[in-house]
Amino acid sequence: MNQSQSVSLRKLVLMAALQLSTVWDLVTTLLGILIILDSLNLVAVCLAVIGTLIVVAFNFSTRSIWRRRQHLSAYGLPLLGLRLIWLMALGVDLWTSLTCNAWFITANPPVNSVALSGLLGSLSLGQLVIVVFVTLVTVVSPTLVGYLRGQDINTLLN
Repeated sequence: MNQSQSVSLRKLVLMAALQLSTVWDLVTTLLGILIILDSLNLVAVCLAVIGTLIVVAFNFSTRSIWRRRQHLSAYGLPLLGLRLIWLMALGVDLWTSLTCNAWFITANPPVNSVALSGLLGSLSLGQLVIVVFVTLVTVVSPTLVGYLRGQDINTLLN
């Protein structure tokens, strides 16, 4: 097998893993919002879907949002606003995904699942490490997919 084929295989495996992780991020963000809202009515489901789409859109747009340098100009304030919303979206993604992953693992999840500290406190050390690791990787995956989508990642992998 020549070098270019093995690099292509590594690229394929990396992108597939990141895309699968992105799907899991979508699922855990959606379900995490529903767990936090503690409701399955139409409004809660709509909020969860819209919130998830907003989070993922900002996560995919990370490169575009942070690539441009901020200057004191007419574009500075809107760019600052986008970056603040991006930070909030990342925080919501981390909170909802961590809540969902911990809720899945917890043997008897509390009725009031908003208490993330209670969910995390009910996990063993090993469970906590796995849940935090998987959550962090899945939260970053849409950003990496968005970043690597237009890149020649063969040079990054060599």
